[in-house]
Amino acid sequence: MAAEQEGKQKIGSWLAQPEKRLRFLIATLIVLTFVFVSLSINSPEGQTVLAVWRNYKQEMENRKRFQQALSSDPTIGTSIEKLGLNHLLFPTHHSPIHHSPLATRHSLPILVIVFGGCEGCGAQGLKDWVEALGNWKVWGREFKGVIVVRDKKAKVKEVWERNGWKVSVIADEDGETSKRLNAFFSPRAYGFSEGKLVWVQKRVGMGVVEVLEEFLGKVKGSERAKELMNEWSKEMRERLWGKAAVVEQKGGDRR
Repeated sequence: MAAEQEGKQKIGSWLAQPEKRLRFLIATLIVLTFVFVSLSINSPEGQTVLAVWRNYKQEMENRKRFQQALSSDPTIGTSIEKLGLNHLLFPTHHSPIHHSPLATRHSLPILVIVFGGCEGCGAQGLKDWVEALGNWKVWGREFKGVIVVRDKKAKVKEVWERNGWKVSVIADEDGETSKRLNAFFSPRAYGFSEGKLVWVQKRVGMGVVEVLEEFLGKVKGSERAKELMNEWSKEMRERLWGKAAVVEQKGGDRR
């Protein structure tokens, strides 16, 4: 009985000391937290929270890697010659390019779109860009469009001829052009003016219209870019409804 009383007195004396009491409370809190977390993780709610946290962490890591990859982009102002693209963008008889007559007009700004290949997940996007760059008069007057495809030259030639494409297409067999431009996602766009790089696409998933607006805004200015986008829209309406219908609609709008 005396021993039990003495033990209680020791515990009471120990708990009465502030430092020891704080350590005891912290240790108790840690143990309870560990037990709570262990039980929560195994519950459906806990699994949901854990999945959300893992997804968030993965997204942060992906963003970090993406920013690191962007740091390897060619510097704005770098010349076409320094990038080693002169013989590709201004083709000669021996260049790996299938091109329209506009491909020889050096004075125009150049929009380069890099793709992963002729087939697969980027096929529809490739068709969209071929349509946008090769079939509209407004763009032929304002800039030169070039598509770079990481595929065999024979494959690119076969697809180009079979589909009757009117846009310049470069076969990047060894991936060297894509590497020089740091095209780590596809498609990725690059703008050149007066022989120098002036614009690079920084966001994944930009559509044709978004890319054209940013590129034209850089090489033509925002006001001229808006005018050209409106001209493109008009040309599309004329092709769809006929020129007379478009003129009649404009007359009705004035009234």
